[in-house]
Amino acid sequence: MSNLNQIVKWIELFIEGASSVCDDNKLIAEKAKEKFGRNYSKLVDYLLLLRTEKFTAKSMAFCLNNRDDEDGFCEFERKCAERNDLVIVCGHSDDVIDFYGAIFAEGDCFNGGDFHLEQEDGHWILKEGLGNCNNISAKWYEKSKITDDWEIIPWSYETDIPHTTFYMTHEGEPFCEGIVFDIKNLKKNCVIEVSDDKKY
Repeated sequence: MSNLNQIVKWIELFIEGASSVCDDNKLIAEKAKEKFGRNYSKLVDYLLLLRTEKFTAKSMAFCLNNRDDEDGFCEFERKCAERNDLVIVCGHSDDVIDFYGAIFAEGDCFNGGDFHLEQEDGHWILKEGLGNCNNISAKWYEKSKITDDWEIIPWSYETDIPHTTFYMTHEGEPFCEGIVFDIKNLKKNCVIEVSDDKKY
């Protein structure tokens, strides 16, 4: 765990503890900045924003953009996504698709893979193969996905779900074009007929 990630965890714990006895965010922010130093003022403000404000797929993607995959997502980001019915989708290593937030799941996709989301007993489940809705295809080195510097982005996604994209790096190199979507945009009543060659 990087030093910054550890500081983020300490600030999150401080905010959680302070919030259990005080509901004045301005005072909590002031005390957190006193404790951790003014160098972390923006980080304190960001973490409090995640904890209290409404986020859309677009605003969440904006916050995650240019993140290094080794830094991952902090606890408040995952909780914020869950609270706002948002799902963050990104790659991990060279063989995993990860879902965080309102859906927590992962799928094996060495060299890419096709998935869809189905609702079972009120919960969204990630399943392999394409259906007739809620599809997400993980693309490994898709040649059409490039940076402004013409470098191929290893992980990218195609989906029929309305979404916003964000960009991640790995040690400064292109790694993933992730997506964020609102769970309310998933189609609940579609009948899934899985087909390996179905296109959308």
